[in-house]
Amino acid sequence: MMTTKEHVRFVLFAGAMACSSVAALADAPRPVSADEIATMIAAAGDQDDFDGADFVYVLDEADVYVQRGGLATTEACQVIKILTDAGARSKSVLRWEFDPDTYRTTIKSVRVHRKDESVAVVSLDELITQPAPQHAIYWGNQQQILGVPRLEVGDALEIRTSKIGFNIAYLADSGGGSAGGSAGPELVPPMAGHWYEVTLFQGDHPIIKKRYSVHMPKDMPVQYGVYNGALKSSLWFDGDYHIYTWTAEDVPAVKREPRMVALDDCVPKLVMATLGDWHGKSRWFYEVNESQFDADDAIRAKVAELTDDLKTDEEKIAAVVHWVADNIRYYGTKQGGACEGYTLHESAKTFRDRGGVCKDKAGMAVTMLRVLGHEAYAALTMAGSRVERIPADQFNHTVTVIRNKDGSFLDIDPTWVPLMRGLWSSFEDRQGLVYGTPEGVDQSLSPHYEPEYNMRSVRSKGEIHEDGTLTTNIGYDLHGAAGGRFRRAVNGIPVSDRPARFEDELSIAPTARIESLNVIDPYDYTRDAFAEMDIVAESYAAGGDGMLVFQLPLMSHPLNGFFRATFMKPGDSKERKYGIHFWATRQLRYEETLKLPDGWEVVSLPEPKTLDSAGGALTFGAETGDGALTYRFTFTLKSGTLSADDYPDYKRAVDTMNELSAEWIVCRRSGTDAADAHATGKPGSGESSGR
Repeated sequence: MMTTKEHVRFVLFAGAMACSSVAALADAPRPVSADEIATMIAAAGDQDDFDGADFVYVLDEADVYVQRGGLATTEACQVIKILTDAGARSKSVLRWEFDPDTYRTTIKSVRVHRKDESVAVVSLDELITQPAPQHAIYWGNQQQILGVPRLEVGDALEIRTSKIGFNIAYLADSGGGSAGGSAGPELVPPMAGHWYEVTLFQGDHPIIKKRYSVHMPKDMPVQYGVYNGALKSSLWFDGDYHIYTWTAEDVPAVKREPRMVALDDCVPKLVMATLGDWHGKSRWFYEVNESQFDADDAIRAKVAELTDDLKTDEEKIAAVVHWVADNIRYYGTKQGGACEGYTLHESAKTFRDRGGVCKDKAGMAVTMLRVLGHEAYAALTMAGSRVERIPADQFNHTVTVIRNKDGSFLDIDPTWVPLMRGLWSSFEDRQGLVYGTPEGVDQSLSPHYEPEYNMRSVRSKGEIHEDGTLTTNIGYDLHGAAGGRFRRAVNGIPVSDRPARFEDELSIAPTARIESLNVIDPYDYTRDAFAEMDIVAESYAAGGDGMLVFQLPLMSHPLNGFFRATFMKPGDSKERKYGIHFWATRQLRYEETLKLPDGWEVVSLPEPKTLDSAGGALTFGAETGDGALTYRFTFTLKSGTLSADDYPDYKRAVDTMNELSAEWIVCRRSGTDAADAHATGKPGSGESSGR
C-alpha cells in the first residue's frame, strides 16, 4: 500500500506523463490528409446544422511560404460540402479571377467526394482562361472557369491551388485565381524585401475549420495584430523558418444587416507586415510615384487659365481641384504594364486622356497644385473601413494633400468632390491616411465633420385656406453632404424636366404642384446649394362643419428622394449585431409657419419632444399665436458610423420623427364646440387629407 506521500508522487507522475502524451500530439501545423478530409466531410452535418446555409466550408486551410524578396507562395485547400440544391447550382462552375501582374495561381486538383464515399477527379483539361468582366476600370484582369460534374446534396468539393505573388487591398475582391504556373512577366512586389497580408476568418458562409499558416524566414521579423475577436495561435520553429499559425473553428456565416459596417471592421481579422512602421510606407509611396508629377506646357497653360483672375490661394486651389474633379472622367486603363494597384500614371497622360481612376485624379491635382507653387503629394486611404496600426496594405483609394507652411496638411480628394463645394468629402470622415512624403510620416486621420456641416436647413412660410388649400414657400439651404447629394441629383435632370421631377419628389400631397422654382446651378461653387419653391396643394386639409385637419408639410420631408437619406430609414429590427454605416454625420433642421384661416384656431398639437443620445438627437416644439402655427424640428445623426449598442437610441429618434410626420393638426372655427372638433376632427374611413 502506498503512503500518502507516495500517492501524491504517483499522481504527479501520472499527470506529467498524461501532459507529456498530450503534448506529443500537438505537432506543428500540416496540411490535412485525404483520410482526415473524408472523416471531416462525413462528420460535417447537413443544412439544419448550419442555419439553412447552401454550403459549408468543411476546411479552408492555407500555408504561405514567404520569400525574402517579398513574394510568397500559398498552398491552399478548400473542402466545400453542398447542403442544398441552390448550393449545388452555385458550385456547378468554379471561377477564379486574377490580375496577372500581381499573382498567378495553378489549379492543382479538383475532386468531388460523393455522398456514397466515392471520389471523382475533375479533369483540368477543360479549364478555360478568358478576360474577366470589367466596368469603369479596364486593367486586363483575367478569369479561369472550370465546369464541375453534377453535384448532389451531400457531395463535397476538394479544391487545391498554388498561388505565387503578392496581395494588395486595391484588388482584394479578386477570387484568388490566375493564368497558371509561372507564365507571364516577372512578378515584382511593391516593396522589395517586405511582405504583408490581411486575412479575414469569417464571411458569408459557415466554416467548420479555417487554418492560416505563414512560413516566415526566421531572419525576417514580422509584426501582427488580431482584431474584432480572438483566434487560436501558435509559433513553431522549423529550421530556417518560423511557422506562425492562426485557426478558427465552427465559425457561423455572417448574417448581413442593412448598411452594416465593412466585414473588415466586424469579423475576426489578422493583419501582418514585415514593414516596421508607417513612415516607411509613406517614404516608399513618395519614391515610387514622384516621377509621375512632371507638368508639361499644356498643364501649365490650363492652370494659368483657371487661376490668373483669382486673388487668393484658397480660390486658386479650389479652382484647380474642382477642374480636376469635374473634368477628369473616372475610368481606368492599363498603361505600360505598371502594377495598377499602387502606381500612379503620368499626369501628362491623364491630362491628355481626360480620364483615370482615383490615383490618376489625385496625381493630376498634385501636378497642377505644384504648378501653383504648393508642396503637394499623393496619399493613401481606405474608404469605408479602418486602417489598423500594423503597416500592411489596407488601402483602396488615393487622394491629394498639401503641406501648409506651418507643417500641417490639407486633405483634398478630387475623386469624391465632383459637384461638392468642399475640397474633401465629409463622407470620408475620420479615414486612415498615409501621406507620401520624402521624409515619411506616420498614419493620420482625415478631418471629422460635425453634423451642422452636413445640414439640410429648410424653412417654410405658408397658409391653410378655409377650403383646405395649402399655399407655401419652401426654401432650402444645403451644406456639406446634403449639398453634394442635392447638386448631383439636380445635375442629372435636364433643365426642362426639373419642375416635373421636383413635383414627383415633393411628397407633400398628390395634388401638390410647383408654381415657381429657383435652384442652384450645380457647378456654382461660390455658395452652398439652395432651392426655393412656391407650392400649391388643393384639398390638403380635410374637414367640414367648422373643422379642419392636416399634417405638417415639412414633416413629410419634401424632396427627400434627392438626398438618398438612408439614415432616415432605420429598418424594422429593434437590435443589431453589427454597427451601421452612414458615412457622414447629418442634421435636419426645419422651421415652418402656417397661417390659419381668419377666425380659426388650433385645438390639437403634437407634444414637445426631446431625445438625446450617442445614436441620435431630436427636438420638436410647436406653438400658436396671431392666427398661425409655428414649429421647429431638428434631427441630428452624431456619427457616420453607429455601434450596435447605439442603434436602439438612434432608431428611437427616427421612429419619433416618423410619428411626428403622421401626427394630425386639428383646427376649428371660432364658435365650434371643441369637443366636436376632437371627436370628429381626425379623418376617418370617409375623410382624408391630401397625403
